Amino acid sequence: MWIDLRYAVRMLAKSPGFAMVAILTLALGIGANTAIFTIANGLLLRPLPYADPGRLALLFADRRGQLQGFSYLRYSLLRDQTRSFSSVAAFASDTFNLTGRGDPEQLSSARVSANFFDVLGVRLELGRIFAANGDQPDAKPEVIISHSLWLRRFGVAKDIIGESIALDSRDYTIIGVLPSGFAFSELGPNVDIWSPRLFEHSLVTAERVRLGSGYLYGVARLDSGTTRDQAQAEMDVLNRQYQRDNPGRADVDPNQKVVVRDLQQQVVANFRPALLVLMGAVGFVLLIACANVASLLLSRALGRKKEIAVRAALGASRGALIRQLIVESLLLAMVSGGCGILFGQLSTHELASLTLSNLPSRAGVRMDLPILAFTVAISLASGILFGLAPALQLSKPDLNIILRDEVRGSTGTRGRNRARSLMVIAQVALSMVLLVGSGLLIRSFIRLQTVNLGFDPAQVLTMRIALPPTKYATPLEQITFYNRVLKAVQALPGVQSRPRPSRPPFR
Repeated sequence: MWIDLRYAVRMLAKSPGFAMVAILTLALGIGANTAIFTIANGLLLRPLPYADPGRLALLFADRRGQLQGFSYLRYSLLRDQTRSFSSVAAFASDTFNLTGRGDPEQLSSARVSANFFDVLGVRLELGRIFAANGDQPDAKPEVIISHSLWLRRFGVAKDIIGESIALDSRDYTIIGVLPSGFAFSELGPNVDIWSPRLFEHSLVTAERVRLGSGYLYGVARLDSGTTRDQAQAEMDVLNRQYQRDNPGRADVDPNQKVVVRDLQQQVVANFRPALLVLMGAVGFVLLIACANVASLLLSRALGRKKEIAVRAALGASRGALIRQLIVESLLLAMVSGGCGILFGQLSTHELASLTLSNLPSRAGVRMDLPILAFTVAISLASGILFGLAPALQLSKPDLNIILRDEVRGSTGTRGRNRARSLMVIAQVALSMVLLVGSGLLIRSFIRLQTVNLGFDPAQVLTMRIALPPTKYATPLEQITFYNRVLKAVQALPGVQSRPRPSRPPFR
């Protein structure tokens, strides 16, 4: 094998143009497969970066097929009376206005129950998680900050724990810093502030919380030995109990119930179909690349007929000839695989940055041993695939005809011509499938770009204002504030303003 390998290196070195074209052709196909498989592995195959993620579930209020939030009282019922879950936590998206430390900044935030990080099994970079009673109204206001906010606004200061920051005109104590890369997909990738004060929300007044406005979602950990179907059956029982005990509340609706969804499946639900289609498409690309290289090898084989015939005449067996030719193909494939890994690494980084902004943890999309093993496997399979047909044809030469040059100028036997024709047919068929698919995708993209929005977006600015509930507690105070803002904006020269009501995340 070592002798065959050295001979293969010498043969490819004699044809650098052929070797370069074949390597680049295969590297593109292998690199595309590596990139897509890396993303698919991070999304579909790799477990979520939480403790025992297979037992985590999401809880939603389902009203006639529409998933939405549930009320604080319903969450309290689930937390206290469920037996299917070892623990239930609640969360909601919100914003906080940070002041007093440089320029004011509106921060994407989350209001979570005190046991939220316990349910996920997250370990902090610094500090501690919330105390068991940290989500009670009489608890001291505390927050946990993200690693990015710690880096951006506090310079990674180790003594940040215990410091006070002003959020929505109220002082909060920083008690912890999350690890780098942590994210919870249902809240978005860039949450900077985590507060346990669930009963307060910038879009939900205290009165609406009491009346049953649905603004909370749940994450729970299944008890040992309990299935999701059993948990769903218990949720149905608790739903009937809630409707019986709370008549007249805003969230009591016979068409509404709490549903249990697997966290992993819910996270990848929007990505799975697209990734499967992309994996099929890049698989076709690799097959086309193999057909291209096989055609190149067949063409190159015409110039090696005498070489193979001489080796056979000197006593080389057919097995030895096939082994030599397969080694050459595998050498091409492995070099192409190395280039494909570099191409796949660059492509993966770009694709993750462009399309996976709500991935639970981008650290899951990375090159590792399974990805390298996959790349080596498809490289070996590609080498055998495109090298087998030329090897089988060249390894059984007609010594009399070839050595006596009686077929000088011949284009090959009927078998070779048939094999080349089949490869061309397969290559054209695969190319047509990809071409039609690409055309449909481009057409859909163009249509999306030309959708009539119903208004002229030129020179139009939008903004979101989140009023702190501690300062603007009643609807009248909020309306008064917005009216003052509108009057001030309308007084600016050259500005035309039109208020658009904010759509709260609850019914």
